[in-house]
Amino acid sequence: MFLPLSLMAATTDVTLYWDASTNPIVAGYKIYYGTACREYTNVVVAGNIASATVTNLQSGTTYYFAATTYDAAGNESSFSEEVSYTVPNTTPEAGTLTAVGQSSGRFSFTVAGTPGADYVVQASTNLVDWESVQTNTAPFDFVDAEAGSYSQRYYRTATLR
Repeated sequence: MFLPLSLMAATTDVTLYWDASTNPIVAGYKIYYGTACREYTNVVVAGNIASATVTNLQSGTTYYFAATTYDAAGNESSFSEEVSYTVPNTTPEAGTLTAVGQSSGRFSFTVAGTPGADYVVQASTNLVDWESVQTNTAPFDFVDAEAGSYSQRYYRTATLR
């Protein structure tokens, strides 16, 4: 059976569309998918509608999809042509710190990284014990008004997941 698939993606979800069969014995559709070409490890039963959404796909992974039709007895057609989709990598890049300056006991720097990703700024006086001092969305400027209270203070950023 020829069932042309098309897809529309939104981050880790993908919606597949196809032309509905005009064959009166078709009771519904199944979408098969996996991470290798023509090796499907998952199936979504779409029922008798001409679209299906597959959710929670892993970022950075390519998925391959094919569809079948089935009749009331459960007999299936052969696979449709295959379509593929690579889920964008949504892992934020590491935050980078760029020192802006120190004055009047304050120290400031800019946190850059993946725009729109959330980062936490952490501070330490001994590089062992870290305290979260601010959470914000990149890019942003951080000002430590307490920096003058310490003889030395170290900073790092971490992404929030």
